Amino acid sequence: MDNNFLLRIEEIVAGLGYECVHVSIKSDFGRLRLQVLIDTLGGINVDDCELVSRRINRFLDTSPDLPELDKGRYYLEVSSPGVERPLYKLEDYTRFTGREVRIRLAKPSAGRKTFTGEILGAEGENVKLLCGNEEKHIPFAEIKGANLVYKFNDEHSKGRKKS
Repeated sequence: MDNNFLLRIEEIVAGLGYECVHVSIKSDFGRLRLQVLIDTLGGINVDDCELVSRRINRFLDTSPDLPELDKGRYYLEVSSPGVERPLYKLEDYTRFTGREVRIRLAKPSAGRKTFTGEILGAEGENVKLLCGNEEKHIPFAEIKGANLVYKFNDEHSKGRKKS
């Protein structure tokens, strides 16, 4: 994907006051899907997604040549990253230090492809993770995917208290 195309999408999102978490183009049953994940401190709602979608659509409609997209044969999806937010950048591991994460590797390390633990941060090109009592240093380049792990707090998981 052309870097200028990505940067332009990120600029549009940032110009509207949102964080551009990720932009991707994927194939869905013969059609391309341009997916844009946005976030903000207060969370994302449908109106936020609609606003960003309209602005990106305007950019796509007025751009004469987008080799990334076959004109008319794609659809745009703008959404929140969700409570189990995916982590795409090395900086994300610093930002979410202290949170629990599930990391999937491209190839096994120590006989495993998945690690779940507390993010201790990033050091150089490695992600530091506390798995149980063991500190792991996982090369960022070997991470295939990662998501924050959402945990219900005790009040929600026990159900409603009786009066």
